[in-house]
Amino acid sequence: MIEMHFLEMTDAQKMYKGLLVKAKALSIDYIDVVNEENVVSVFISEQTQYVVQVVFVPVMTEFIINNKEDSWILDYIENLFYFTDYEEKKQILEIAKALMDGNNPDIPLVQEVVPRKQLIAEAIHDFLEIPISFSFESFLKFRMRTYNEALLQIVESAIDEYKLEQEYQTFIQGLREFREKREPKIDQLHIFHDEQFYFYNQEFNEIKRDELFKYIDRKLILHQPMYIDSAVLAPLVSIAPKSISIYTDQIDNGMVQTIHNIFLENVTIYTKKSFENRRIKAKKL
Repeated sequence: MIEMHFLEMTDAQKMYKGLLVKAKALSIDYIDVVNEENVVSVFISEQTQYVVQVVFVPVMTEFIINNKEDSWILDYIENLFYFTDYEEKKQILEIAKALMDGNNPDIPLVQEVVPRKQLIAEAIHDFLEIPISFSFESFLKFRMRTYNEALLQIVESAIDEYKLEQEYQTFIQGLREFREKREPKIDQLHIFHDEQFYFYNQEFNEIKRDELFKYIDRKLILHQPMYIDSAVLAPLVSIAPKSISIYTDQIDNGMVQTIHNIFLENVTIYTKKSFENRRIKAKKL
């Protein structure tokens, strides 16, 4: 028998329902789950280790992730890193969850963190000796050290990502405001993206690098808190075209996204294949 004592009635009810649903989904009828006065008891009549492996451990793991994880992350954010603004905490929490779901695998620290489901499952396996009766809250407090250490690493990475995103948004806003105050040097600009970015004027005549460089406003370089490259952004923002057509097969490219964020509705994105067709039509006019 496995007997779990909960402080909160709602926690006991969620665990009870989760075990029932999982056992039913797997057509396991040799398990009996009882919930009385915040105590969830699990009686297994056969194949004990199998039931523990496929029912109890997964349900308990999912319960911890779905019902406890967010509050622990928010506790770290507020009490260890002193973020108290609701929106800031919410954004950092969302970033942390995305990191744990593997949405940013290129971050080195995140690569080193063992998946949290594995850490929780291992903690349960190491602790569980049937028959057993235990306080669920005590288990969380004393048996989840490795998981909590991993959680803290994720929170640190999430905060770093949040700060970088804030810096990026400030950078974008500064370029947007700079662009809005300028008179366009060229009304329409075409940008062909093929590993590098190639600039063309409204007649589809290429603007060479040395000519692009002459457009750059030095104040733009001096007053930006972040690095602004002289090959694409600096001349583009200095030219401040009324409309931009980008020809690319990589719409998620970082520079393409940055250009779009600065110029917003003034940007239209086409495929690389359409560039030559549009160029030929323009030359015929």
